[in-house]
Amino acid sequence: MNAEHRYADRFLSPELFEWQSQNRTTRASRDGERIQNHRALGLHVHLLVRPTKRAGATITPFIYCGEVDFVSWEGDNPITVRWRLREPVPPTMRSALKVPAD
Repeated sequence: MNAEHRYADRFLSPELFEWQSQNRTTRASRDGERIQNHRALGLHVHLLVRPTKRAGATITPFIYCGEVDFVSWEGDNPITVRWRLREPVPPTMRSALKVPAD
Protein backbone atom coordinates (compact mmCIF):
# COMPACT_ATOMS: atom_id res chain seq x y z
CA MET A 1 0.00 0.00 0.00
CA ASN A 2 1.26 3.48 -0.82
CA ALA A 3 2.40 5.52 2.18
CA GLU A 4 -0.22 8.17 1.34
CA HIS A 5 -2.98 5.57 1.89
CA ARG A 6 -1.69 4.22 5.20
CA TYR A 7 -3.57 5.66 8.12
CA ALA A 8 -2.22 5.70 11.66
CA ASP A 9 -5.46 4.49 13.27
CA ARG A 10 -5.03 2.90 16.70
CA PHE A 11 -6.47 2.40 20.14
CA LEU A 12 -4.86 4.56 22.81
CA SER A 13 -6.82 2.81 25.58
CA PRO A 14 -9.99 0.69 25.88
CA GLU A 15 -12.02 3.94 25.73
CA LEU A 16 -9.98 6.08 23.33
CA PHE A 17 -9.31 5.63 19.60
CA GLU A 18 -7.04 7.76 17.40
CA TRP A 19 -8.07 8.04 13.76
CA GLN A 20 -6.70 9.89 10.74
CA SER A 21 -8.93 11.46 8.14
CA GLN A 22 -8.29 11.37 4.43
CA ASN A 23 -5.23 13.38 3.38
CA ARG A 24 -7.34 16.11 1.76
CA THR A 25 -9.35 16.88 4.93
CA THR A 26 -8.73 20.04 6.96
CA ARG A 27 -10.28 21.15 10.23
CA ALA A 28 -11.82 24.20 8.49
CA SER A 29 -13.50 22.08 5.80
CA ARG A 30 -17.13 20.94 5.77
CA ASP A 31 -15.99 17.42 6.69
CA GLY A 32 -13.87 18.83 9.52
CA GLU A 33 -16.86 20.73 10.88
CA ARG A 34 -18.97 17.56 10.81
CA ILE A 35 -16.25 15.64 12.67
CA GLN A 36 -15.94 18.16 15.48
CA ASN A 37 -19.65 19.07 15.76
CA HIS A 38 -21.22 15.70 14.97
CA ARG A 39 -23.39 15.59 18.09
CA ALA A 40 -24.73 19.14 17.66
CA LEU A 41 -25.51 18.29 14.03
CA GLY A 42 -27.34 15.11 15.04
CA LEU A 43 -24.76 12.84 13.38
CA HIS A 44 -23.90 9.46 14.89
CA VAL A 45 -20.33 8.21 14.44
CA HIS A 46 -19.81 4.45 14.67
CA LEU A 47 -16.41 2.76 14.99
CA LEU A 48 -15.66 -0.40 13.01
CA VAL A 49 -12.13 -1.80 13.05
CA ARG A 50 -10.24 -4.86 11.91
CA PRO A 51 -6.84 -5.96 13.17
CA THR A 52 -5.61 -6.89 9.68
CA LYS A 53 -6.90 -6.50 6.15
CA ARG A 54 -6.37 -10.17 5.30
CA ALA A 55 -5.74 -13.50 6.94
CA GLY A 56 -3.96 -15.35 4.14
CA ALA A 57 -6.21 -15.05 1.11
CA THR A 58 -9.30 -14.28 3.20
CA ILE A 59 -10.41 -10.70 3.77
CA THR A 60 -11.01 -10.21 7.49
CA PRO A 61 -14.32 -8.81 8.74
CA PHE A 62 -14.73 -5.53 10.58
CA ILE A 63 -15.60 -5.57 14.28
CA TYR A 64 -18.23 -3.12 15.50
CA CYS A 65 -17.01 -1.17 18.53
CA GLY A 66 -20.02 1.10 19.02
CA GLU A 67 -20.64 4.82 18.89
CA VAL A 68 -17.87 7.32 19.55
CA ASP A 69 -17.75 11.00 20.46
CA PHE A 70 -15.24 13.66 19.42
CA VAL A 71 -12.56 14.44 22.03
CA SER A 72 -9.84 16.44 20.27
CA TRP A 73 -7.92 16.84 17.04
CA GLU A 74 -4.66 18.13 15.61
CA GLY A 75 -3.13 18.81 12.24
CA ASP A 76 -4.57 19.19 8.76
CA ASN A 77 -4.26 17.15 5.58
CA PRO A 78 -4.91 14.72 7.37
CA ILE A 79 -6.55 15.53 10.68
CA THR A 80 -5.66 13.26 13.59
CA VAL A 81 -8.82 12.84 15.67
CA ARG A 82 -9.27 11.30 19.10
CA TRP A 83 -12.64 9.63 19.71
CA ARG A 84 -14.04 8.39 23.02
CA LEU A 85 -15.96 5.13 22.83
CA ARG A 86 -19.28 5.24 24.67
CA GLU A 87 -18.55 1.71 25.91
CA PRO A 88 -14.96 0.44 26.40
CA VAL A 89 -13.66 -2.39 24.26
CA PRO A 90 -14.52 -5.62 26.11
CA PRO A 91 -11.53 -7.33 27.76
CA THR A 92 -12.03 -10.42 25.57
CA MET A 93 -11.45 -8.33 22.40
CA ARG A 94 -8.53 -6.17 23.54
CA SER A 95 -5.74 -8.50 22.54
CA ALA A 96 -7.13 -9.12 19.04
CA LEU A 97 -7.63 -5.37 18.47
CA LYS A 98 -4.25 -4.43 19.97
CA VAL A 99 -5.81 -2.27 22.66
CA PRO A 100 -3.23 -1.11 25.23
CA ALA A 101 -3.91 -1.79 28.89
CA ASP A 102 -5.36 1.00 31.01
